[in-house]
Amino acid sequence: MSEIHEDIRHFLKTEGFLNEISSLQENDSLTETGVIDSIILLQLVDFLEEKYHIEIPVEMLTPENFDTLAGISKSIMKLTQG
Repeated sequence: MSEIHEDIRHFLKTEGFLNEISSLQENDSLTETGVIDSIILLQLVDFLEEKYHIEIPVEMLTPENFDTLAGISKSIMKLTQG
């Protein structure tokens, strides 16, 4: 899962949504910390779908699944493992 965390952090930093000194923890809320909003979420979903060759169903885009690094990683793991 840490590889997924690092991929997400790298994407957020590369795209300018997260600065180099941010210490984003795996259970920090990405929306409450101001890291992502609905537009950035769509960009992140596109990145993850391309990176992991998956399709993320719309019904999976819930705060429980996509508001923390831990939630996103668990969701990606479920989709990549079938």
